[in-house]
Amino acid sequence: MNLLLSAPKGHDFAEYLFALPFNLYGKAKKVDGNLCVTESEILVYIDGEIKDRYPLDAYEEYACEQLVGCSMMVGRNGDRDAKCICAFTNDSFVAFAEVCKIINHYLTAGILVHESDIDEPKCPKCGLPLDGYTECPYCASKIKTFSKLFGRLKPYAPQFAVAVGCTVLAEILNVVSPYINRILIDDYVRPQNTSHWLGFAALCGAMFVILIINTFLDWANMKASRYVSLNLGQDLRQDVFNKTLDLSMSSISKKTAGDLINRVSNDANKLQSFLTDYGKDAIVRVFSLLVVLVIMFSMNYKLALLAVVPIPFVLIIVKKVYNTIHMYYGRVWRFSNAHSKLLHDALNGIRVIKTCGTEEAEIEKYRVASEKWAKSATKAEIVWNLIWPVADFMLTIGNYLVLYFGSLMLLGRLGAFGTLTLGELTQFVSYVGMLYTPLRWLMQLPRQLADASVSASKVFEILEEHTDVRDDADCVDLDIKGDIEFNNVYFGYNIYNPVLKDVSCKIEKGKMYGIVGHSGAGKSTMINLILRLYDVTQGSVTIDGVDIRKISQKSLRSQVGVVLQETYLFEGTVLENITYAKPDATFEEVVEAAKIAHAHEFVTKLPDGYNTRVGNKGHTLSGGERQRIAIARAILHDPKIIILDEATASLDTETERQIQEGLNELCKGRTTIAIAHRLSTLSNADSLIVLDKGRLAETGTHDQLMRQKGVYYALVMAQRKTTKMKAVQPQQQSAASHPAPAPAN
Repeated sequence: MNLLLSAPKGHDFAEYLFALPFNLYGKAKKVDGNLCVTESEILVYIDGEIKDRYPLDAYEEYACEQLVGCSMMVGRNGDRDAKCICAFTNDSFVAFAEVCKIINHYLTAGILVHESDIDEPKCPKCGLPLDGYTECPYCASKIKTFSKLFGRLKPYAPQFAVAVGCTVLAEILNVVSPYINRILIDDYVRPQNTSHWLGFAALCGAMFVILIINTFLDWANMKASRYVSLNLGQDLRQDVFNKTLDLSMSSISKKTAGDLINRVSNDANKLQSFLTDYGKDAIVRVFSLLVVLVIMFSMNYKLALLAVVPIPFVLIIVKKVYNTIHMYYGRVWRFSNAHSKLLHDALNGIRVIKTCGTEEAEIEKYRVASEKWAKSATKAEIVWNLIWPVADFMLTIGNYLVLYFGSLMLLGRLGAFGTLTLGELTQFVSYVGMLYTPLRWLMQLPRQLADASVSASKVFEILEEHTDVRDDADCVDLDIKGDIEFNNVYFGYNIYNPVLKDVSCKIEKGKMYGIVGHSGAGKSTMINLILRLYDVTQGSVTIDGVDIRKISQKSLRSQVGVVLQETYLFEGTVLENITYAKPDATFEEVVEAAKIAHAHEFVTKLPDGYNTRVGNKGHTLSGGERQRIAIARAILHDPKIIILDEATASLDTETERQIQEGLNELCKGRTTIAIAHRLSTLSNADSLIVLDKGRLAETGTHDQLMRQKGVYYALVMAQRKTTKMKAVQPQQQSAASHPAPAPAN
């Protein structure tokens, strides 16, 4: 879906922020309509003419209402009747609903969002889906893209210059060889001159010396090129990886792991090969082309003109075919990326696949994805291989013309053209071959350019992406005490659809606070804002009175310990996973943290104790064991603020009680924020923060909130009712399996 789909006739997309077509108006009358949103008003076009116009603040709220068979966009002022702005079939409902959210956000926050990322937009110029690009790879300036790409060679300019210089010298020596051949033919072979054998030997020796020098130049070229290639590839991969980790969570969440892996490895490797191979060769080939042309025209400009006659036609073909082949290679990239995503998901979800018995379905999905990739690559090659023979044949026409007219000149039958010796003809034909060799290479270049430009666009999209969460220039390293305050905080993963709305609360240092609420109420979002994984849309979050946007991210997160709901263990040993947040910790500190988390007991029973490898994502351990290692990791971190997001969710009741005792000791004197579905685990918290639909509903202790009989009370009662139902079901099943004996007669 795209929110810039259809401008009215005679109007340009650039005039509007959003433009959507609609097909119903008035009393379900079919029309050709467009709803367009500018920075100040809503315009309703019918048949290219303005029918209605509304200032953005004409209504207090905009909404979409689904009717029978169609839907309509309405404006409302309080409880008064809604005004129908336009109507449309239900397939456009989501797009119009998105526009309503954006306008409503402007009415409440005063900020008008200019883009919607609800789905992939299309290029305004060509109309093709952007497929994750920030700009269309087909319409973007290729010169700009490749200039940035070649700019990355700057740190290795000396080595690159050596590689280019060696290749240029080798080309110059190759140009000398036909001249020596001409002398050999005209002065020694054709007249059968055997009296001057020393001259003949000298010329042969010169050919041998050229061969030796070329061999050395090739070796030096290969060494310098390899140095540039390896280091450039390493730098490129490292930069993409560094920027990937530097991206905000909102940016990362829009991309899959397989997509990012593809950019770090495959795309970076492709650009490495292109720069060091084709980048250098392009310089050398163009140089060789110019040198050979000068020599040919200086020898015989008439024959030289015959040799270059086909070149303009070939260049026209190459230019015409570039955009087509670029589109095909863009398709190859998309299918390759889809293949990588599927492979990544399948390997990471192998346990789910096996437990659900869906191996055959996954095999079929992989076969289809692999087949699409192969077919797209085959089509790209077929298109190129259909064009290449035609262009190559046209190029060879010049060679035939030179041979034909050159032979006539050799025989003296073209007085107007002059005469040639056999050696001169041989030399000229050699130069024609040297002219066509770089031309053939340059004709192949569009295929490589098309392939590389797709990868370059994806790599530079990462490298140049704006990071939403950044350290200010004047940020500070704060020694955190633990006071946290939310001040009129609004936040939404889409700015115009807030998850938290006007939340204000204080969390005092050294105390334990619980955050409760229905699923989706915004509990985890509050934690994400404290960690500054996202920045607030409005308002502020402060720690010890300092806005967290003024605190360096490293300083902030180094003093906050987190046990997330989704436990993640890295490939490695138990010891490496516990010390991840504090690599310099002593073994005694690790054991102490493990004991507090009640992990020491089971770790010592593992085959290699703390040196036991946990496998991919810790698959060799149970869920509870993984959770305890994650808690030990947080304990070793020795944080000023502790965040527990369902930290004991994977543990049985007894283990949870034991760990809770250890956590109680750890939390003394530290600010603790806990989220738990089992509300009973938060009953001893110093205060509870109750969220309802993104708003702060209540605050207070467990007893205070139970007496209020508000949102928290309803949550507790609902949970108790569910617990009783679960307890009754096993009793009923037991009674059904052991019926009472029949009464005796």
